[in-house]
Amino acid sequence: MKYLNITILSFGLICISSCSGDIDSALNVKIEKEGPAKTKKEGLAFLAENKKRPEVKITQSGLQYEVIREGNGPKPGPTSRVKVHYHGTTPAGDVFDSSVDRGQPSEFGLNQVIKGWTEGLQLMRAGSKYKFFIPQELAYGANPQPGSIIEPYMPLVFEVELLEVLTDAQQEKEDVPLTSLKFDKMKHDFGKVKEDTDNKTFFTVTNTGQNPLVIESVKASCGCTTPSKPEKPIAPGKSDKIEVIFHPKVGQLKQQNKTIRVVANTDPSETVLNVGAFVEKK
Repeated sequence: MKYLNITILSFGLICISSCSGDIDSALNVKIEKEGPAKTKKEGLAFLAENKKRPEVKITQSGLQYEVIREGNGPKPGPTSRVKVHYHGTTPAGDVFDSSVDRGQPSEFGLNQVIKGWTEGLQLMRAGSKYKFFIPQELAYGANPQPGSIIEPYMPLVFEVELLEVLTDAQQEKEDVPLTSLKFDKMKHDFGKVKEDTDNKTFFTVTNTGQNPLVIESVKASCGCTTPSKPEKPIAPGKSDKIEVIFHPKVGQLKQQNKTIRVVANTDPSETVLNVGAFVEKK
């Protein structure tokens, strides 16, 4: 865009000078800053409107999904390798990736994909077809793949058919009826902490279902984070605590973000908690 200064000279000529350089630079910076914020706002509006549809279900993390077809095969676990067909689009419907269009199913581990896929596919049995509406924080967030049409902070839409669970299928526990749970928080920020120190927090878990809640395992993403788990089943309507101690090692500085994976007799079976801290020298 060019802004022109026009001066009418005494002898009737018009002098035109361009001052576009600095202004264009300023506008470009402004557009770059406004772009992600605009995408984030539009994404939130899209998900808010989408969840009004009666066929859309929502998990505790905010993942939205729609069941197109239920299968009767096994369910994958958090580290299972699966074979799928999928069709991925932006909220506007622009296709960015599709095994369906390529005519070739894909195989991968559920611990090798975005969080929305890891969580979502564990809801499915082999033979199922679901449609997922994935919030940006469960997708690529601020860092989409280079060269993709996916913009920073953009939610994604995937239609996924789970063809086969290749490894590590969930073990069905018919003798432990399913229930549901709710945490008082899904993440904790310790703020600024020192290296080689203990930093403790608690996550309160409540049994919101009708059957006893059995916490089967609580595992952290690294040895610097030590979680505990309730040893006894939690009765319906009752609560218990999961203690998490973050102990950054010497030299483990700056921003640290860790996950705690809680496995219980719920559907999905796994809930992911997050802890973070900015570690400074002791």
